[in-house]
Amino acid sequence: MTRREYYDSFEPKRLTRAWWLVRLRGVAWVAVVTALVWIYADAEFTDEMTLNAAIELAPALPDRFVLQSKAMTRVSFTARGRRSSLEQVERWLRQAGTVLHHPVTEGERSVDVRDVLNRSKGVWQEGVTVLSASPAVLRVQLDRRIPVPDLPVRLEYTGAFPTETTVTPSSVGIQVAEGDWEKIRKAEAEPVLRTVSVDLRNVQDDTPFEVTLVRQIAGVPVEPDRPSVTVRVKIAQLTETEELTVPVQVISPTAWMEDGTWGRYALKRQNPLEWRAKVQVSGTRKDLDQLKVGDVQAYVMLTDDDKKPVSWLTRQVEVRLPRGLDLKLLGPRPTVTFKLEKLPAAGPT
Repeated sequence: MTRREYYDSFEPKRLTRAWWLVRLRGVAWVAVVTALVWIYADAEFTDEMTLNAAIELAPALPDRFVLQSKAMTRVSFTARGRRSSLEQVERWLRQAGTVLHHPVTEGERSVDVRDVLNRSKGVWQEGVTVLSASPAVLRVQLDRRIPVPDLPVRLEYTGAFPTETTVTPSSVGIQVAEGDWEKIRKAEAEPVLRTVSVDLRNVQDDTPFEVTLVRQIAGVPVEPDRPSVTVRVKIAQLTETEELTVPVQVISPTAWMEDGTWGRYALKRQNPLEWRAKVQVSGTRKDLDQLKVGDVQAYVMLTDDDKKPVSWLTRQVEVRLPRGLDLKLLGPRPTVTFKLEKLPAAGPT
C-alpha cells in the first residue's frame, strides 16, 4: 500500500462528524498553545511605570499623640512588574480619593516612602515592586497630647454693646499638643477660648443662642471638649466698627540698656509690613469720633529667653485702647515674627 493510500484510508470523509472532530481538536491545541505563550510572555517580561499616590500620616495612638508634621503628601514613584499588574495598580490609584494611610508610632522620626508603598495591602499585585520614590523620606514629628481643663470662654461680638452677658458653660477644657500649650502660654498670660464673632444686631435681647468655639488660641490649634456654648445677652446700644493701622512698638527689659544687650543683638523683622498692624475697634459713633490713631498703642514685650538661638519667634501684639472711651477691640490680636540676631564681635582696633 502506498503512503497516499495509507493516509486516505484513515482520513474521515469530508464534512462528516468525524471530519469535524479532527479539525476541532487541531484548533483547540492551537488555542492552548497560544494562551500558554501569552501567559509565559506576561510572566517573563516585566516593565517599569511611573505612578503617583497620596500618603497620609496619622498617629497610631491619636488619643495620646498629635501629629505636628505635614499629614498629607503627594509622592511620585517608579514600580516594576508585569504589565497587567502595573496597569491594575495604576487604575486603582486613579480612583478619586485614593489615599494610602500610614500610622506613625512613638519614636518614629521618618518614614521610608518605598516601605509604605511596598507594604500597602490590597494595592500592589504579586510581583510588583517599588524601585524609587520622590520624596524618598517623609519627616515625622509627634507630640504628646495633654488635657487643659477649665479655660474661660470669651464671647466675641460686634454690632452692639451688651450690658450683661451669660455664657454657659463659662469655662471649657481643651486637648492640645504639649509643645503648642507652651507656645500659647508664652503668647497669652491668661489663655481664653474665644467664640466666633457674633453680630448682636441679629440677636434677640435676653434670648439664649448657640455660638461655635474657635478651635485655636493665639493662632495655635486646640481641640475644645465641646464645639459650642450657649449665650444670653442684654443689649444696651448699637455700635459701629472702624479699622486702624497702628505701628507696633518694641518694649524690652530696662536692664538691656545697661548691660549692653542692644550692643550685642539686633532685632530682625521677618516681614516689616506686619509691624504696621491693622486692628478693628468697635464702639458708639460718639466714642469712635473721638478716637485718634495715636490713642491706640500696639507693642510686643521682649524677654531674656528671646536671646536664645532660634529660627524665628512669633508673638501676639498687645493692643491698648484709650481710657475714657467705651471701645472694644474686635477679633484676635495681630502677630509679628522676629528674632534677636547676635552681632559679630568687634575686632581689635
